[in-house]
Amino acid sequence: MGAAKHTRCVKKLQVLLSILLSAVILATTAQATTIQPPKPVELTILMYHFVVENRGEHHISPDEFERDLAFLKKNGYNTIGISELTAFVYDSKPLPPKPVMLTFDDGYYNNYVNAFPLLKQYGMKAVISIIGDHTDIWSGNFYEDMQAGHTTWTQIREMLDSGLVEIGNHTYSMHFIKDGRKGCRRKEGEPLPDYQRLFARDVRKLQNRALEECGITPEVFAFPYHAVCDEAIQVLQILGFRAAFTGPGKSNTIAPGDTDCLFDLRRVNRSRLRSAEAILTAT
Repeated sequence: MGAAKHTRCVKKLQVLLSILLSAVILATTAQATTIQPPKPVELTILMYHFVVENRGEHHISPDEFERDLAFLKKNGYNTIGISELTAFVYDSKPLPPKPVMLTFDDGYYNNYVNAFPLLKQYGMKAVISIIGDHTDIWSGNFYEDMQAGHTTWTQIREMLDSGLVEIGNHTYSMHFIKDGRKGCRRKEGEPLPDYQRLFARDVRKLQNRALEECGITPEVFAFPYHAVCDEAIQVLQILGFRAAFTGPGKSNTIAPGDTDCLFDLRRVNRSRLRSAEAILTAT
């Protein structure tokens, strides 16, 4: 082949490669520009307390809880944990279709005995917000009490290891109503620095206990009695919490990037008078 002809072939090859490269770049750019951040979602958060045979308002039987799970499964709902919710807001990681969150307050022993096996059976997730001093007391002096007993750290570790359960902080020892204070809310006239020190010390104590016992720190705080105040929210944010369960309400509008919505997560109480189906299908 002559030198001139060889040169022409090389140039043609270079032009062809340039065209192909341009096409790849254009296709990649077009694909990147079509990727949109996830859209906001409506999230219902169900709040449970006792799963045990009793007829108190906050008690539902294991059969009733199983009917809730069966309804969710049959109708295509996907249970999510708090970590998935925060990843959606902070990192735009998509949520599954029809998300719903199951939460339990106080960390009762019957949650471990009656609810946890059903969560495993149905492959569904839940967030259990524990009271720190109750967990410590029952861990040190455990006896079988299906009505008033609380989970131990050993039981909590087992639930965490399943990948189906996350724990929340429900205060270490401020779950009470006395001396003018309801839960962990600031009392009227209480000096702000005093309140902030008191609340931060209590919440941090449970965070440290969870780290010591389970190797994790809860991402979410659940306000006892829905007794919320802005001063407490500020402390939680400083301490590194990423979300908070606050007051009652059926639905939450959750949007990527809107971290404020995570600190006002509303829940609806699943009492013995109102099933998950009734709550989720209400107009």
